Amino acid sequence: MIFGAAFLLGFLGSMHCVGMCGPIVLAIPINNKNKISPYISNILYNFGRVITYSFLGLIFGFIGQSLSIIVLQSHISITFGSLILIYLLIPSKIKSKMKFGGGAVLNIGKIKQKISQNLLKTSYISSIFIGLLNGFLPCGLVYAALAGAVATASLKDAVIYMALFGTGTIPAMAFLYHFKSKISLKIRQKINKFIPFGIALVAILMILRGLNLGIPLVSPKIEQKENQILIDEHCEPSSKFAK
Repeated sequence: MIFGAAFLLGFLGSMHCVGMCGPIVLAIPINNKNKISPYISNILYNFGRVITYSFLGLIFGFIGQSLSIIVLQSHISITFGSLILIYLLIPSKIKSKMKFGGGAVLNIGKIKQKISQNLLKTSYISSIFIGLLNGFLPCGLVYAALAGAVATASLKDAVIYMALFGTGTIPAMAFLYHFKSKISLKIRQKINKFIPFGIALVAILMILRGLNLGIPLVSPKIEQKENQILIDEHCEPSSKFAK
């Protein structure tokens, strides 16, 4: 169910991607070498984004897996789900003033410069490279997805989670690439109103998952991991020293 939520988050939030990343997609030069060239460029661009999201999933999955050594996975899931809901309740005026630390880790200016340089090219390599770089640009929707990836507390699951999230954004981005004039601003604004509900749904599923209610798919029982049990055993005083 959590993987389905990842895809749903990407799919429902894809209009946000159209609004934020739309200018980049609209600026990508269409390769007209033959009839299928534009489709190949489109696929490569989106494939590049999914690769970057998966890579970010690997990093944040490591963080989640590390946290699960000292904190139960259920607590991680509840915490990040709650944080997402709290963020959604913050007024837009305050959100616009909030700054995230992404720029401290990545030089966003250089990333945008590299994207601009590749927008001047029509090769397949430039299409996938634009997608790879695009995935690193700051985005609130991606932050919400990464919170879900951390909550999986697993490297493999976090990568799958982010890959499915990225896949969910592809339909809208692919449509925009091929039908650049079909998605009006009014349509985007109407669909954008539903995006917070999609994010809230994912957050609620994360909280339910952490509550261990024993509901199949929605809130299954989360077993304590072996590495945690081993740590508990090693922390207990040895019988030799207890005497």
